[in-house]
Amino acid sequence: MLRNEDVYHHISAPYDVLVSKEDRFNNIPRAITDITTLEGKNVLDIGAGTGRLTRMIAPHVSSIQAVDFAADMLKLNAVKLVELGLDNWKTTVADLRELPVKDQEFDLIVAGWSICYVASSNSPDWKENLKLFFSEVRRVLKPGGKIIIFETMGTGVEKPNPPHFLLPYFESLERDFGLQKKVIQTDFHFDTVEQAETLCRDFFGDEVGDDINRKESPIVPSWTGVWWSRL
Repeated sequence: MLRNEDVYHHISAPYDVLVSKEDRFNNIPRAITDITTLEGKNVLDIGAGTGRLTRMIAPHVSSIQAVDFAADMLKLNAVKLVELGLDNWKTTVADLRELPVKDQEFDLIVAGWSICYVASSNSPDWKENLKLFFSEVRRVLKPGGKIIIFETMGTGVEKPNPPHFLLPYFESLERDFGLQKKVIQTDFHFDTVEQAETLCRDFFGDEVGDDINRKESPIVPSWTGVWWSRL
């Protein structure tokens, strides 16, 4: 049986290719700058993975720290940041429920497609996990700091249709923690139909892969929820 670190070593490169093909309209960076300015900010990227948001944000801020429990994801993140010629960053292996950072250290926290792994209703401890996460968020944010959370609202569907096991988590973000929400379109645009089918089948399942094969299009519809608040 593969250990967690072996699994993430195996998927880090194809995962990075996958996410690089999403958001053909560039709605994700616009969503961030609609919510807050980046200049002069110290940013914490939680669940940073291979650096999708890290690389998007790093050129515009004073500093950014990328945190993830998967070391191999962060290694690829670091390689990409070096390739960009940036030196205002660091990576840290950590659990999002126990962040190894100082109190009131950050102006902005971003968390992309990551809290869902501990806040899915498939986990019996999801409510407690979410409380622990927001306790840490409040601890490490400066007064007046902001958090922005991105999560899937569905891939391969013509309108937002998030997985049912994420709905209680999404409802809690607004009801229990007071976050605002909007939904943005973040379609994938792959190089070829074959690439679209292979990657989406691996990461999203056979139903999405079969639909891509049937439609023969390298463009795959996708939707993303954006939640944010000043804490």
